[in-house]
Amino acid sequence: MTEISTIVLLDPLRPHVFPLEALSLLSGPILIDDDVPVSVREALPKSTPGAGVIVMMAGDDAAVSAQAEAGVHVIRAAPVQGDRVVEAASIMDRLWSRGGWEATQTHESLSVYLVEETYEVLDAIRSGDEIDLREELGDLLLQVLFHSRIAQAHNVFELDDVAAALIEKLIHRSPHLTSSGVVDIAEQERAWDELKAAEKARASAMDGIATSQPPILLAAKVRARAEKAGLSDAIDEEELERLVAQCKQADAALAGALHLLIGAIRAREADPSL
Repeated sequence: MTEISTIVLLDPLRPHVFPLEALSLLSGPILIDDDVPVSVREALPKSTPGAGVIVMMAGDDAAVSAQAEAGVHVIRAAPVQGDRVVEAASIMDRLWSRGGWEATQTHESLSVYLVEETYEVLDAIRSGDEIDLREELGDLLLQVLFHSRIAQAHNVFELDDVAAALIEKLIHRSPHLTSSGVVDIAEQERAWDELKAAEKARASAMDGIATSQPPILLAAKVRARAEKAGLSDAIDEEELERLVAQCKQADAALAGALHLLIGAIRAREADPSL
């Protein structure tokens, strides 16, 4: 039996893409593993039992690493940035297709999780814990995958449409992508704002403000939009300041009470006799 001299690993996400380095091997005998999809097997030369070159699907990293340590040449396609996002989308699709809890959700039922995950990302940023931030961004990505899958089920849009819309926006609002040299940040911001204004063509400076955000943030946004539109005089600053101060005071009082409550619950968990 011929010893394996080379392993060609195919990416499960794109098994039809053959690594460039391995193309020359197709002129000789190859052994094709049973896990390789039929459509790929049919496109390759006929499998030869006992061949020193084996084509197989990537997956068992431990076994492949052991072979590499034993001197076997391993060829694999270079990873593409974003591959794991594709894999995550595939898993989301599989979960949805099982008809369990995931398939019962709606945009509305998930909205509370979307808000909660966003605040958890903010907490991770404030803590300075990059590992925690990575995890929380993953949870936020799950929300994007989830909402996209719901829309796909209703034949409205899917994840690729979301990405395509973002790509179009980034390219259109970032003319410096095609320029060379150092980017002038002030010019970049000006171009972004001008192109955004041209895209939106809003009838009012108040159009497009997210009214679901907390009142204090909403007040800051309204002020900024009014100032940019030259309409600051429409705001009763004294009254707005009074209301914002009341809101901040109420928020601080509630936050303080909740922090005490959290501490009390932690203490009770540690010592049930309290």
